[in-house]
Amino acid sequence: ALGGQPARRAQIALQQAGLRVVMTREPERFIPLSSRSGVANRMAANLFVSVHINANKSQRVSGAEVYYPRESTMIGSAQWPPFIAPTEIGVSSSAARRALWEMVLRRTRSYSHHLASSVCGQLRNELAVSCKVKSARFVVLREATMPAVLVEVGYVSNRAESERLNTPAYRQAASRAIAQGILSYIRSLRARPT
Repeated sequence: ALGGQPARRAQIALQQAGLRVVMTREPERFIPLSSRSGVANRMAANLFVSVHINANKSQRVSGAEVYYPRESTMIGSAQWPPFIAPTEIGVSSSAARRALWEMVLRRTRSYSHHLASSVCGQLRNELAVSCKVKSARFVVLREATMPAVLVEVGYVSNRAESERLNTPAYRQAASRAIAQGILSYIRSLRARPT
């Protein structure tokens, strides 16, 4: 699942590479942040990428940032991890459910960090800007059951960056970088020995 303003151009590049892309935010339909990862969870998506443009009180702050899920506990509404039925577990308890969720979340955090690094590297190269990989507990990240990242393409509050963000060429370069980061991540998974 992919959502956000600059993501529409990335959608085309990813589809041309043979990926199925679902946009969680369409012009005629608004989905709150708290529900976007739920869409991806219900679809059993392989990745969740949320794309945004940032702002800060300080006009000096600039650059791209890519966030991945910070270590957290089991989501409150969770019953059982995806694709695990309570009947598959000998003892149906909250301790068993919590342990299984910890295993799912630990694995997706690792993959999410890898995806964040791949996208950030491409943003850094394509846009010639600083890019930082950071962990966060954003709702769209902490409730995703698959590798998930939140991409902040730049700061609209920074005058120079705002001017760049307003040019079609810069937005196209950002979209290309996001798509290439995702594709690079996927290629690296395929290259891993099984």
